[in-house]
Amino acid sequence: MKTSGTRRVLVPRNWQSNKAIAMAVKLGIEFSRKVADEIEGVVLYLSDKKSIRNSSLEKVVSPKIAILLHKGEQVPMGKGLGLRAETVRTYKDGSHRDIVIAIDADSKMMEKIDGMAGLHTVIAVPRKDGDLDSWAETWSPIIPGAKKKVAERVVIDPVVADALSALAVGIDLSKPGMTMQDRKQVENMVRLLKQNRHQEEPAKVHAWAVQKGWHSKTADELVAIWEEVYRLGKTSKSKDAAPVIKPEGGNIPLVLSLPKGGLLPKGASRTLRLTKRSRLQGVGRRVLIAS
Repeated sequence: MKTSGTRRVLVPRNWQSNKAIAMAVKLGIEFSRKVADEIEGVVLYLSDKKSIRNSSLEKVVSPKIAILLHKGEQVPMGKGLGLRAETVRTYKDGSHRDIVIAIDADSKMMEKIDGMAGLHTVIAVPRKDGDLDSWAETWSPIIPGAKKKVAERVVIDPVVADALSALAVGIDLSKPGMTMQDRKQVENMVRLLKQNRHQEEPAKVHAWAVQKGWHSKTADELVAIWEEVYRLGKTSKSKDAAPVIKPEGGNIPLVLSLPKGGLLPKGASRTLRLTKRSRLQGVGRRVLIAS
């Protein structure tokens, strides 16, 4: 399982967009020169390549460079490094030792980045205010000009943390998705936690898992399993459930099931067949009244 050594930076959009983008690009270039021997290159990560032209990004990098990036060419940056543009579609899953500058990013764009291994630094500029709040809560990124990070790393019940950490022994959680065998192992662990009355908020479980190197899609599956297991036994009575009545002088619960609409048709027999609750097991929602 991978451990996340990626540095993360959030450039908020509290300036005009081109100034936020200019700061992100400047930081990426400065970082690359300091760690040139540790990285492969610098990536401008975009929703699509159309956003390079006639945009704030073009104003920042210059029209000439924007044209080269739009064509898929690398722009030399010195020290053997190059600047290139990638999109959600072209930036393939896997391990990349890059500095990534995510421009006009939303949560879906960052989800893909979070699932990649080996990234040196991720610098994100949100598409609009609030788009990356959840991402910031998960990763507690550095914010230029801020005195401290957004928040401390997510802390969960230590027993839950130990149990989920133990799953990494037999499962490669850095890969997207679980096999059927992996899922069964996770389900058993979550059920055991529930039986021992250990609870945690699903959102915090997801954030903790991603911080610990789980692939974001695998963390999504973990939360789905978590919610399913903890939801069992908490179902409420259905609105259209058959009414339960008790005969006078007795304590045997009986079920009365009426035809659709709740009323017997005119002329129908009023003779009802009352059935013991114990005989209803396995019957499902079958009609329990004779017309």
